[in-house]
Amino acid sequence: MNKKLLSFLFVLFIFCSCNEAEQKLSQELNDQVMQLHDQLMGKTEDVLKLKRRLDSLSTGKDSVNVNKIIASLNKSDESMMDWMHHFSLDSLEKMDVSNKIGYLKKQLEALKNLEKSTDSSVHAAKTYTIK
Repeated sequence: MNKKLLSFLFVLFIFCSCNEAEQKLSQELNDQVMQLHDQLMGKTEDVLKLKRRLDSLSTGKDSVNVNKIIASLNKSDESMMDWMHHFSLDSLEKMDVSNKIGYLKKQLEALKNLEKSTDSSVHAAKTYTIK
């Protein structure tokens, strides 16, 4: 009888430990997503300033290139707004831990890709406006 109780307690301990680890991973991923979101929102201000600066150049002799850069900045801005529109904290709270982890991993990857395209657009705009 004592062995059965010990076995049961061991299994219960393992189960609780795994669940704690998943909860911790879920929280870490959520923190990373929120941190990256906040960083990208800070870059949105740069995107808007650069678009305004480039708008005045959009009818000049290099208008084709300027309009491509503006389109790239617009795409970055729209992609961020789309991501925020589709990201749902309410649904996240209703998910079980393993689904939450999968969802947050996908969201983190999407934000990393968005960060790359935003950084590229901002760099191109800054390089052009420094000329």
